[in-house]
Amino acid sequence: MASSTLLARTLPRRLRLALLLVLPLFCSPAWAQRTQSSRQQGQSGGQGVVTLRVNVRDARGVPPDGPATVQLNSSMGRHDIQTTHDASIATFSNVLTGEYDIEVRCLGYKTQTDHLSLSAMGPEFSVYVYIHPDSEPSTENGPPTGVTVTPKLQSEIEKGLDLMRKKDYEAAKAHFAKAALMAPGNPDVAYLQGTADLALQHTDAARHDFEHALSLNPSHEKALLSLGELQLRAGETNSAIATLEKAYAINGAGWRTHVFLAAAYLKAEKYPDAESHASRAVSLAQDKGAGATMLLAEAQFAQGKISDARRTWEQLISRFPNDPLTATAKHKLEQSSPENISSAHQSSIALPAASMPTLSLLPVAERPWAPLDTDEKEYPVAPNASCDADEVLLRAFHRIKSQLENFEKFTATEHIEHQEIDRYGRSSLPRSRDFSYIVFIRPFAGDSMYLEESRNGSSDLSGFPTSLATTGLNGLGVSLLQPAFRSSFIYQCQGLANVRGQPAWQVRFQEKTSNASGIRRWQRNGTVYNLPVKGRIWLSANSYDVLRIETDLAEPDHRLELTRDHLLVDYGLVTFSTSHTQLWLPWSAEMYMELHGKRYHHKHFLKDYMLFAVDSSNKINKPKEDPVPPATSSAP
Repeated sequence: MASSTLLARTLPRRLRLALLLVLPLFCSPAWAQRTQSSRQQGQSGGQGVVTLRVNVRDARGVPPDGPATVQLNSSMGRHDIQTTHDASIATFSNVLTGEYDIEVRCLGYKTQTDHLSLSAMGPEFSVYVYIHPDSEPSTENGPPTGVTVTPKLQSEIEKGLDLMRKKDYEAAKAHFAKAALMAPGNPDVAYLQGTADLALQHTDAARHDFEHALSLNPSHEKALLSLGELQLRAGETNSAIATLEKAYAINGAGWRTHVFLAAAYLKAEKYPDAESHASRAVSLAQDKGAGATMLLAEAQFAQGKISDARRTWEQLISRFPNDPLTATAKHKLEQSSPENISSAHQSSIALPAASMPTLSLLPVAERPWAPLDTDEKEYPVAPNASCDADEVLLRAFHRIKSQLENFEKFTATEHIEHQEIDRYGRSSLPRSRDFSYIVFIRPFAGDSMYLEESRNGSSDLSGFPTSLATTGLNGLGVSLLQPAFRSSFIYQCQGLANVRGQPAWQVRFQEKTSNASGIRRWQRNGTVYNLPVKGRIWLSANSYDVLRIETDLAEPDHRLELTRDHLLVDYGLVTFSTSHTQLWLPWSAEMYMELHGKRYHHKHFLKDYMLFAVDSSNKINKPKEDPVPPATSSAP
C-alpha cells in the first residue's frame, strides 16, 4: 500500500512530524496507451459487442441546434458514419470492444476528434463529445508551463503590494510598471496593474490591464471576475454575463462569482437565472451571505413569488441581524405584507439595489493564499447527463488495471518547488530540487494494486530542499479506485463537467470517519493520527482516464494544529520518445498546507519519462502477504 511522508524538521516548538499519505499527492491515473499494437490487442480480444451511443454537446454540455456527423474509426478497419438524432445522439450497433477514434463535424463548430476506450460492462455504452465554436480561439491542451519569477521581479511585486496596502496607489502602480517591463508575458503582473488603476479610478486603464492579462492567460480567474465587475457597473450587462459565465465554466465558482452572476441576470431581467445563482451563492457563502440572500429575495419578488421572497427576507433578518441590509429587508417585509400588497401594484414596490462585493482590490488587501475548500466552490455540470458512481468508478478501475498490468515500473525526473507564505499571502522565493524518480507497480489484496516509489535510488528524505518532504507521489488516483480502498469512502457522481474542454464525470468522495486505518495519516512521536479527507475526482467520460483530483481535509485537526491541506493534481497524455507509447500521467501537483499557523505551498512536476514493460516470462505475481507501507521518518 503506497504511502507518503511529510517530515517537518524545523517547525515551531521544535516539533517534528511525519505525514503518511496512503493516497498521496501525485497519482498514476488511468494510463491511456494508444500505440498501434494496443489498439489491435483491444480489437481482437473478442471481449464483447455493444451498442455505442455518442452524445454530442457544446462546451456547456447542451446539445447543439443542428445535426452532427459522427465517424467511428478503428485500426482494425471499422469506419462507420452516423448522423445525430433526437437529443443529438448518434447510435452505432454491434461495436467490438477496443480502442477507437471518434470524429465529430457540425456546422459552425470545429471538427473534434476524441479517443475512446470501449469496454463491455453491459449491452450499451454511452460517451460524450464536446464540440467548440469556430470562433473560439484554439488552445493547447498540454501541461502548464508556468511563469518564471526572478528575485528582482518578486521584489518589485512585493513593493507594489505593500504600497497598495498603504493606499499609496500611484507609487504601487510605478512598481507594477517596472515589473511589467521585466516580465511582459506575466498575466499576474498585468492583473496587479489593473488593481492599481482601479484604485486610482482609472477605469478605462484598469479594463485594458485586465483584458491584457486575459490575452496572456484566457483562464485567469481574478482578471475575468474583475473585468465582469467593470462591465456590470458600466451597464454592459450582456458582456458581463458572458465574461462571468466564462469564469464559471473555466474555473468553477465560489459564492462571489455566483453573486455577480445573480446581479447581472437580475439586471438583464432574466429572473430564473438570477434566482438560481443567488441561491447557490447563499449556500456557499455561509456567514458572508447577506448580500446573496438579498439578491435571492429580489429575484423571487420580481417573478411574483411573494411568499418565497418574504421567507428569504425573514431569513436575512434572522441570520444577519447586524448587517446594514437587515433594515432594507424589514422595510420590504412591511411593504409586501398581505394588507399592503395586491397583484395590481406588486411591481410598483421598489427593489433594493443589487448588493455586490467589490472583488477588484480583494487580492491586494487580503491575498488568498490557497484555493477555496472543495465544499466552498462548485463547477458547472451538463443538464440531462446523469451518472452512477459505482458504474463510473468500476469502468475507471478496469481502465487502470488493463493498462498497469502490462508495466513493471516507470522512471522520470521530478522537480519540486517549495514556498513559504506570510500572513499577507506573499510567497517567498521558491526553493527547488530535481530528483531521479522511479515508481514500481505492486499488486496486493486480490484485485488491487499500489505504487511504490523512491528518489535517487532510496527513500532517504535528507535531500529535500526544505523542511517539508513528501514521498509516495503516484498513488492517489490509483488508490481511490482500488477495490481494497473503496469501502472506506462515500462516493457521489455529481454530473458531467468540462475539464480542459473535455467531458468528464465529476465524482465527489469523502472518507468515512469510522475507518480504523485512514488513507492519510500523520505520525508524531510514534503516535499515528488518521485524517479523513474529502474531494473530487474527474474521470474522462470517454476513456475513463483520470483528468484531475482535488482534495481537502474533511475537517481541521486541532491535535496537530493542521487547519488546511489542499491538494490539486492535473493529468494528461505523456509520450515516451523511446517507444512512442502514450500514457496518461501526472502533469503537475500543488499542495497548500497550514500547520501551526505557518503556511506552505508545494509544486511537483514530472518530466523525462521512461517506461519498463513486464516481461512475459516474469509477470508480477500477487505477494504471499499484503504489503506493508514503506518505513516512515520517525520523530526522535
